[in-house]
Amino acid sequence: MFTPFHFRQGNVKDLTAVNDVQALNAQVALKDRVTLSERAGVRCESACWAGRAVFLKTLIFDDPDTRARFEHEGSVAASVRHPLIVSPVAQLRDTLVFPLIDGETLRDRLDRGPLAPEEATLVTGGVLAAVAALHACGVTHHDLKPENVMLAGGGTTFEAARLIDFGMSHSVQLPLDIHSGTRMGTPHFMAPEQFLGVRGDPRSDLYSVGVLLFDCLAGGPPFEDAFGWLTGLNEAQAPLPGPPPVRAVLAACLHRDRAQRPASAAALYAALSEARAALGWSALPDLADWMGECR
Repeated sequence: MFTPFHFRQGNVKDLTAVNDVQALNAQVALKDRVTLSERAGVRCESACWAGRAVFLKTLIFDDPDTRARFEHEGSVAASVRHPLIVSPVAQLRDTLVFPLIDGETLRDRLDRGPLAPEEATLVTGGVLAAVAALHACGVTHHDLKPENVMLAGGGTTFEAARLIDFGMSHSVQLPLDIHSGTRMGTPHFMAPEQFLGVRGDPRSDLYSVGVLLFDCLAGGPPFEDAFGWLTGLNEAQAPLPGPPPVRAVLAACLHRDRAQRPASAAALYAALSEARAALGWSALPDLADWMGECR
């Protein structure tokens, strides 16, 4: 199955040296462009750049709102470098150039059935490492879900996870939040406060990580009536899946009150690693070895 991203270790370092319009135009041209989809004023394509496969997002509707959203995504995605985050390697006025990832989305994998708890906690650990790097740079993703996690090579390991799509994100580094006050997000995965228009609280991402882990284990999210849960009209929740130490992590993430959730991505990462250790599995990698770079 073809999916629109491919990451190979080492390629990003090679490409990031060419990260502005003049250098891109002077050195190489984009070739073999193939349209994959068009949605919300943006065309997605695969292409070849300097002998490497890349993924393009190109603005095709140049109205002010669409351009603002497009430039917002490019600015936020380029502001963090991390091995498990798919950031653009070049940005033109109307095109974002990303590494192409050969694999599938986490949603594609879950469509074939839930993950075993050991696999689910590893993949979630990789997502959390990426989220911790985002938060350290002042970025809240605000749309964490299996559709926005790629599995490089189709693997279900820590290192296979790749976080994509920053269209709904918030960054403290940007002078304007174009989504301020909006209810942007995916209902089954968004935190209750996010539904109320709260933006930029990292604990909203931790809630979404909990829903993602729940989905990995159970094959579906915890609240069937997403809008009922978000509005407080329906508290019905599916039973927490997985062994008891993992269920404790899920319960901590899924609190309606964000003050009751883990205080940070690092704290949640530590709790997930401790849950693995309690089950006799290897601890997650040292988070200090997976720090990102703010740009």
